[in-house]
Amino acid sequence: MMDAVKSVSTIRNFMGNAGRNTCNEYLYEALKDADEALQRQIPQKTKEETFDKDMKIGHVVFKAGTKVHHCPECLSMVTCSNNFCNRCGQALIW
Repeated sequence: MMDAVKSVSTIRNFMGNAGRNTCNEYLYEALKDADEALQRQIPQKTKEETFDKDMKIGHVVFKAGTKVHHCPECLSMVTCSNNFCNRCGQALIW
């Protein structure tokens, strides 16, 4: 089985060369869905943010200077114990 990066490249190459018409619209949409799913399997670096003042999020208070990490896709807050975003499923690199 190909790795996710090579599969994404193959799908995008095929989609770029295929003309879109009624006959292959369903195939095109299926390939688009597969491309999005494979993209989430390719780990991406989290985005780091440092609070410059005290910040309350839900029931938690983060003090000024606290560093937090966000998913690069959906920007939800993630913890370093997770290798995937709980919200969108994106694979993460720490």
